[in-house]
Amino acid sequence: MKTVLLKFLGITLLLTAFLACSSDDDNDSIPEINDIMVVYDRSTGVFSAINKADGALTVLGSITMNGEALTGLRDVVYNPSNSTIYATSNANSPSEGKIYSVNPTTLVATVLNDNANNDWYALPGIEMSNGKLLGTVYWDEYNYEEYSGLIWLNLDGTVFDRKYFTYEGDDYNICCGMGLEFGANSSEILMSYEREIVVSDLNGLISEVIELTGSGFPLDGRFGGGNTLGYVRCIEKDASGILYGLDEYGAFGTINLETGTFNYITRLLPDNGDWLALSKIPENVFQ
Repeated sequence: MKTVLLKFLGITLLLTAFLACSSDDDNDSIPEINDIMVVYDRSTGVFSAINKADGALTVLGSITMNGEALTGLRDVVYNPSNSTIYATSNANSPSEGKIYSVNPTTLVATVLNDNANNDWYALPGIEMSNGKLLGTVYWDEYNYEEYSGLIWLNLDGTVFDRKYFTYEGDDYNICCGMGLEFGANSSEILMSYEREIVVSDLNGLISEVIELTGSGFPLDGRFGGGNTLGYVRCIEKDASGILYGLDEYGAFGTINLETGTFNYITRLLPDNGDWLALSKIPENVFQ
């Protein structure tokens, strides 16, 4: 009887110690960091979190370079593999199509590729793809027969590969937006082209072009009134896979590819064409 009681007490002590350790492990676990949707004012260099339900903005801060806010950016992407932000810039001064890496701790930018030869006007949209930077590229049309396509950059800013677009057996070019996001899988991409969404594989072979119609836009004489959609410049999915878009006049909304509609949520003010870089980043980047 005594032996049985001792065994029982031993098992009880082991269970207690196990549960205590398990509890400690739970308390020491790394907290989950959620992603948030952000937008960027290229004239001021300020990033803001955007409320997906109503478009309300909360100022987050700025990426800096040489002690000043970095203006003129076109798109940003976060690489979880090395905890680094990468950014592309507009072709016009002061950015001139440069590619940057950004330290997420200090938010200080470093030039990766200064585009010294003016190879491209801009990389309007970027994503991470198989450890490379994948971007839509608007080439300098004086150097290349095709003025748009896809580009892959190594993480040091050097060019790894490029592809041009084809659709139904013919060459195809896109412009006037060129936002980039993945489609149904990591081998399918979505790109904005004026008021269309172009669906392509990673070889530039386009399978579908979806025309978008504005839905739910307020009556506004400045933009013709009614469901007036401008060129869609940025597209980004949230963590639930819902596709959002931002047009040239700051209209923010969801995009339904099945119905071909851009569903209006709000218009970001001022509507001066400076709202860009609709992106998803970890919520602690600007903390």
